[in-house]
Amino acid sequence: MYSKNLLKYIPQNFELSKYDKAANMELINWIENLAMRLLGFAASKNKLALLDPKQKALIEGLTQKIINQGVTLGSQYSAMLNEMLTKDDAEYTSIVRDITYYELFRLSDILKTTDMDRLYSEVKSIFLHLLNQQELGKLNDPLPTYRENDEARLSWLEVDMNCSDSEITAAFSEWLKHTRAKKLSEIPMLKRREHKLNKFNQVAFRKWHDAQVLAYIDLITWNNLKGNKITSKIIGDILFPDPKSLRDSTAMINDTVKPLANKLTSLPTTRRMLKVLSDTNRKKTT
Repeated sequence: MYSKNLLKYIPQNFELSKYDKAANMELINWIENLAMRLLGFAASKNKLALLDPKQKALIEGLTQKIINQGVTLGSQYSAMLNEMLTKDDAEYTSIVRDITYYELFRLSDILKTTDMDRLYSEVKSIFLHLLNQQELGKLNDPLPTYRENDEARLSWLEVDMNCSDSEITAAFSEWLKHTRAKKLSEIPMLKRREHKLNKFNQVAFRKWHDAQVLAYIDLITWNNLKGNKITSKIIGDILFPDPKSLRDSTAMINDTVKPLANKLTSLPTTRRMLKVLSDTNRKKTT
């Protein structure tokens, strides 16, 4: 199937057909399969110099095991994750939630200790995800610089509960429409190789599958661990081997697959997936 010059870059038991099941996966299955790959993918790209031989051998073994099976559906891990998120009543896993007293106190501390010049230049940073700072153990760190494309940013609202449900819903919808429009006008056009994730639905999941994202992550991880210098041309020829296809496989890797893989394995996207799944599970049980 593949030419001899590509065999060096293809791990044993790697087959594109093993990833076919991803075409019909649900969000829980995508979370499961991405989570399985996070450690090896991150280590192969950034942490190789910090790994001792035993750690590297362990990650190589796990990576090869993942490659052997391709895609996992309905494992004990996904069943356990679903159960946890269904029964977890903690509001920090919700997309919309009440602001805690701790976060208000934390915000007041920031405002007290920040000089006015810095406050004006970084005022939008206040709306970054404070919970993320708590999770990372960085509560005493300076306020991080605001990044327009940071998916973890928040907006805080006051809701007058004396109003009716329809009035609150209408007011929120109007606020959301204007705020989204304003944010879009402030954010520069997406660069050629950046990806924005909209809804997590079957249409999106199918696009992820068609882009061979999971297979891409596995190939990049394995080749980096082996010390192979793999190019977009090589990986494109492996993932999209149809000689009759008119699309440029190298451009497909650079413009779609690579940025999509990086986005799907990022911490903000992982957190967002868990929150969406958690809210969906709550709706099923209420």
